[in-house]
Amino acid sequence: MLNNTSSYATNDGTLVEVEDLNVRADRFANFVEMHRKDYFEEHSLTWCLDEIITRGVAEITRQIKTAQVRAEQKAAGDLLKDFNMSPKEAAEFLRKALAELATKSNGTK
Repeated sequence: MLNNTSSYATNDGTLVEVEDLNVRADRFANFVEMHRKDYFEEHSLTWCLDEIITRGVAEITRQIKTAQVRAEQKAAGDLLKDFNMSPKEAAEFLRKALAELATKSNGTK
């Protein structure tokens, strides 16, 4: 490991080494001071930066999950529109199709 670098594992299991970042305090100190009384209280700037990053990661994760759910809902809505079905009709159609599929697969085994 080199000085001023950090290693992390990627999703595929490889280890990547990257240079550490140096963040200038003026990039976030004004925000901290503006909200110190309401949120940051007597914490250090290092703690405040960690908190901002942690909360930011949580918010981005939430937005990604919400976008995925919306995409699924849109896809389902598009199918309902394409086949001119209500959600109740689509659910009944799906149940029948799955039952037929199960019957056919049981007959071939």
